[in-house]
Parts: sequence; C-alpha cells; structure tokens
Amino acid sequence: MNEQELKEMQAEMLSRLLEDGNIEALKEKLIDIHPADIATLLDEMMPETAVAIFQLLPIEIASEVLDETSGPTRQILVEQVDDEQLADLLDELPMDDAAEFLEDLPEPVADRLLDLMEPEEAEEVRELLGYEEETAGRLMTRDVVALRRQWTVEETFNFLRSLEDVETLHYLYVVDRYDRLIGVVPLRQLILAKPDATIESIMNPDVVAVPVTADQEELAELVSRYDYFAMPVIDSKGRLLGVVTVDDVLDVLEEEATEDIQRLGGSEPLEQPYFSASLMHVVRKRIGWLLLLFVAATLTGTVLRFFEKELQLVVSLSFFIPLITGTGGNAGSQVVATIIRAITLGEVRLSNLGHAWRREVSAGIVLGIVMGIVGFVRAMLWQTGLDVAFVVTITLPIVVIWSSTIATIVPILADRFHIDPTVISGPMIATFVDTSGLLIYFWLAKLILKI
Repeated sequence: MNEQELKEMQAEMLSRLLEDGNIEALKEKLIDIHPADIATLLDEMMPETAVAIFQLLPIEIASEVLDETSGPTRQILVEQVDDEQLADLLDELPMDDAAEFLEDLPEPVADRLLDLMEPEEAEEVRELLGYEEETAGRLMTRDVVALRRQWTVEETFNFLRSLEDVETLHYLYVVDRYDRLIGVVPLRQLILAKPDATIESIMNPDVVAVPVTADQEELAELVSRYDYFAMPVIDSKGRLLGVVTVDDVLDVLEEEATEDIQRLGGSEPLEQPYFSASLMHVVRKRIGWLLLLFVAATLTGTVLRFFEKELQLVVSLSFFIPLITGTGGNAGSQVVATIIRAITLGEVRLSNLGHAWRREVSAGIVLGIVMGIVGFVRAMLWQTGLDVAFVVTITLPIVVIWSSTIATIVPILADRFHIDPTVISGPMIATFVDTSGLLIYFWLAKLILKI
C-alpha cells in the first residue's frame, strides 16, 4: 500500500467517525496526527467534512494546520470559518507565517482579519507586510533573542528562562546599546561555557547578516552556503530587526524552483496556489509568451517558403525537417537546463563564459557526430540517396554545436544584465534554434546538391 492509499484510508476513517457522531474518538485520533499530516488529510475530504473536522481541533493545533493547508483547502476554510476564529488562529502563528498567510488573500479579507487580531500582533504583521515582496523583511520574524555583551552566562540563562515565545534558540544574537548587531553565540557554546563567563568573551563577532531589503534568492543562497538554521536581518544602521529561519528559506527555494519551471515552459509564474488562480489569471500569465512564441515560430514557415523551390526539386529533404529541428531544440534544452542550474549555484558567470562554451561545444561535437551517424543510417534506410544522406550527416553535428552555443551564451548574458535567464530560455531558444537550424540545413543542401 502506497502513501497516497494510506492517506485516503486515514481520511475515510476520520470522515466515518464524524458521520457516526463519535466526536471524542475523532478528537483523540486527531491529537495523534502531526498538523502537517492533518492538513494533507483535509485535502482528501469533502469541503464540509474538512471544515467540520478543522473546527474540532484545539486552537494550537488548528493554527499550525491552517498554516500548512494547500490552496483549495485554505480557500474553503477562509470562506466558511468565522473571521474571529481565523483571527484567533493567526494570533497563535509566528508573525511571519501570519503575514505569509494574509498576503495570499484578497486585500479586503486580509484587512478584515487584521482588524480582528490582537493589536500588537496585527501591528507586527502590518509592519512585515509593509516590506517589499520577496525580500528578507517580508520573511523575517521579530521573535528573536537579543543579548547584551556584559551579561554573564548565568544571567543569560535566567533571561532565557523568562521568555515565553521565541521563534528559534539555535543562535543567540548580541546587540549593543543601540541594538546594533555585534556578535552571535550558538546555544551549544552557551551551554558549555562557565557560569561566570561574559557573553562578550564567548561570542563570535563575525556575524553574517542580510539587510532587510535583500532579495529572498540572495538570502536563500547565504543560508545554503553557510548551513545556518537562521539568518539575522538588519536595517541600514546595522540594528537587529529579526531572523529568517530555515523553514522559511525552504519555502523560498520551492517557490523559486516553481517559478523557474514555469518560465522554462514559456509561462509567467502564477504567484499564487494553482487552484486559487482564476481561469483568466492563468490565461493572462500564458498568452503573452504564447503569442510571442507563435510569431517566432512563423519564422520557420518563412524559411520553408524561401526554400520552396529546393524542396520541390528534392522532396526527400522534407523528410528530415522534424529530425533537424527536433535534434537542435532538444540539444539546446539540455544545455539550457544545465547552464541555468550552474548559474543558480554560482558556478557559471560572465567571467568564465568562454570555459563554459568550450565545454558545451566539446560535448556538442561528440553528440553531433553520434547523431550524424544515426541520421546517415536513417537516410540510407529510407533510400533517399547518398547525397541527401550526406547533407543530413553534415547538418546534424553543426546544428547541435550551434544549438549548444546559443543555449550557453544567452542565459549567461541574460544573467549578467540582471534578466532572469529562465524568461528568455527554454521555448524561445528552441524556436530560434529551429529556424536557424533549417537555414543551415537548406544552405548546406544547396551547396552540396547544387540546386
């Protein structure tokens, strides 16, 4: 039995307990299930059942479940659960998670829930929502531990015991009298230190922090590079504002990967859950690139019309058009995927473009020769004649090399000029390679066949 079947069975069991009115048994079952798994189970249920079970959850668990819900279930809960109850649940969440939840809602609904939240929590959420989208400020939480350099270890432990709610204690940050970040103390180091040691004597003054305006991709890259559980966020004066924890960074990485996949497919990112996006929103995100690719694709037709006479004289040339365009497009797509991944990891940039190009062209030569041999065999099996087979054999390596060149240079140049390389890669490069590949094919045919 696979995981999906287990989820369906568990969801059916919970639904049956609700139908039978066995509420106490249902509550006991829910307590034993992780909030993230409850959220997944709600996705498997009918909307009215999901809402009824959600409202049976204790507030602490319900808030976590709300945070973990997917687009369709979240929309149902927002529509059918009382606003005051939703506001209470948002009060229970870390403020960065509450802000993330509200930013996906229509503005009137978000404003209504903010008005019902506790004033202090609502003010903090509004402050987070005031930062630009996809920045460290939007992702951070203000629940951060700040220590003073003159405190002893014993005084610090007394301070920590007095705290009620903190997002993370992996790292304890040290600030001066102006709240400027001056050091960091890992919790492990604090535990091992002598009680009378001062924080200044055990802190690390070399703190890696990000400005509140930093892009979330930059933030994710730093967390990945240094393997931090949390990253401090500072303002322009170096004052500690909050921290971004690794769970939020993982969400960022998933979001960025989703955007790149959509762009590679020739579509603008939806920027909201799939089922929450309206049909017209999906159309608007796709129509621009689809029209642009349509216009670009007409260039292929133009090339075919230009060489119409040659096609009429040697009809067998047309047999290999899908082979030429498909090979060039596929080779380019492989290179684009590799280069964009290397750009994301910081392995490829403009300074080593030549090295990357030589590497990809070298691979293209080998691949092109293999494809040329296969193309020659294919042409001979189709009995198109030795001369046409020779044209195909010469064309395929050239097209693969040309495709590799374009697919290497364009993303790197785009990244250099601060253009998302995924936006102009994928289908756009494939379409361009199709057109230029046909030009190469027919020019070689005219030269070799003398037509």
